[in-house]
Amino acid sequence: MMKTLGMLGGMSYESTTVYYDLINKYVNQAQGSSHSAKIAMISFDYQELEILLEKSNWDELAKRMIEEGLKLKSIGAQGLMLCANTMHIIADQVEKSVGLPLIHIAKETLNEAKKQGYETLGLLGTRYTMTSSIYDQTKMNVIRPSDEEMNTIHDIIYKELIVGKYLPSSLEKAKLVIKHLKERGADAIILGCTELPLLIKPDQVDLPILNTLHIHAKAAAAFIMSEEVSHGK
Repeated sequence: MMKTLGMLGGMSYESTTVYYDLINKYVNQAQGSSHSAKIAMISFDYQELEILLEKSNWDELAKRMIEEGLKLKSIGAQGLMLCANTMHIIADQVEKSVGLPLIHIAKETLNEAKKQGYETLGLLGTRYTMTSSIYDQTKMNVIRPSDEEMNTIHDIIYKELIVGKYLPSSLEKAKLVIKHLKERGADAIILGCTELPLLIKPDQVDLPILNTLHIHAKAAAAFIMSEEVSHGK
């Protein structure tokens, strides 16, 4: 019997839609017939969270994640996922307080990078993610864009991607940032925001892409189909 996964989504709704679709597809591909994923989801109004992010109010953000995570647990969720890279800055706190195993997007992505043999990773994402340490968990070297380039990527995410705007001009800006990361030694790029894969496709850049949304969704499907449930920290 499959386990029930609790998803905290709406961060943004654009990527959460892809998450739901992918997880179900991975489960159906593995299980066959008419099988689909057992999911309980709470979707945030992201505007409320964005205001808290702008104020760096991480305590209130953690409180919101924990409250909703506990609601999912109360209705039968056996594992938890935060459908956004940025919220993984508080992932350990959320996992401990909710008491469910949390599928960590950065850990899953770094494991995949290690399997692929990459040594130096360029990181793109929100400014919150790029300036955090969530991807500094292995001996692999993780390099960030310049401060100006961070602002460019952050603005593309918040002013365009989270509301479904995918502009060719923004793709070109992102490709230039990736080019600069390659010149500095990156042998792969982490798309460390779950909206970025909606803009940047693997055949559009000349470095391998680590699509954190796809990696996270695949790990979620594996959890749903796994036989044992571990306990949160």
